[in-house]
Amino acid sequence: MKRWEVVRSGILNDIQARAFENGRLPGDFVLAERFGVNRHTVRNAIKALESEGALRVQHGVGTFVADDFVSHKLDSDPRFTFRLLGQNKSVKRQIISITDASVEPEIIKHLKIAPPALVTEVRSISFINDWPLATGTAYYPVERVPGLATAFEGLNSPTAALKRCGIPEYKRKWTRITARRPTQQEAQLLRISSSSPVLFETNVDVTPDGLPIKYAFSAIRSDRYEYLIESND
Repeated sequence: MKRWEVVRSGILNDIQARAFENGRLPGDFVLAERFGVNRHTVRNAIKALESEGALRVQHGVGTFVADDFVSHKLDSDPRFTFRLLGQNKSVKRQIISITDASVEPEIIKHLKIAPPALVTEVRSISFINDWPLATGTAYYPVERVPGLATAFEGLNSPTAALKRCGIPEYKRKWTRITARRPTQQEAQLLRISSSSPVLFETNVDVTPDGLPIKYAFSAIRSDRYEYLIESND
């Protein structure tokens, strides 16, 4: 077995054991020292693993385990799990808190409700194959989605909770994507540095008759996520 193949095998074993913290490989020098080879040999092994789809190399950023990366197709279907079908990904959402509260005018405007109407605020964090991917907050107007907090009992799925509230169908009206630095809390939840940029997504979901039922924002790890826009042509 050639030296680069030994390195390739060793890295694969580490991937399967989830040995790389946050899904990121150490630098070439560290790996070369560990395996007792030169950097060129390490790079050959990484190149082979990248071509096999096991690793993802972002030049100037680092090398990452490929199964922590998500390609998200932008369309009118808001169901995140649905969009991951066929990508061999395991998605999990953890609810951090659910409360009823009053909100700022900007959110009221997007939900088209009259103050001082209350909203159900749902804070959560999402994981892909046990790696943190996104954290955010969703706001649902209490008058349109009554009993949502109770509906979430035993569930981590907004779609399933909304069905319990009598809303079996809804769609994405719009999505806005920008980039910024994470807040201290976001960085902690996503296990990233406060200097690492995140994708910041805001969106509104509506019922089939166009009534807003959710306004949400999310901070998403930019090193694990991409948006795919396909033409209808």
